[in-house]
Amino acid sequence: MSGELDLSRHARTKTIELGTIGRRSGKLRSVTIWFVVDGPEAILVQHVAKKPANWYRNLRDNPKVTVDFGEGPIDGEATCLTERSAVEDVVGRVGKKYWMYRLIRFFGGGLEDAVAARIVLKTA
Repeated sequence: MSGELDLSRHARTKTIELGTIGRRSGKLRSVTIWFVVDGPEAILVQHVAKKPANWYRNLRDNPKVTVDFGEGPIDGEATCLTERSAVEDVVGRVGKKYWMYRLIRFFGGGLEDAVAARIVLKTA
């Protein structure tokens, strides 16, 4: 992908493939996850469970990631959000996009267990 990114066209896309580097193995790991667009070149991702997801633990150790909207991977760099209000904002935005998420949250983990990251995608 070359030129400037405009992720607004992916705002309604349901899932992405997130590629991280395994924190122990050093191998590429891929997972399908929900996301929300956060401006023209960034997305937000989150996870709510007692134990953070492996993808989050991986990007915490190595912020280099790839994101694939179904058109091929795009390189990016993740920043873990540590302020509770920022994490809660991401969880709320994901809940607005995915009705099923609200149901899962009703039966699942609390906000105190949530983690989130902002991924800035790079133009070629």
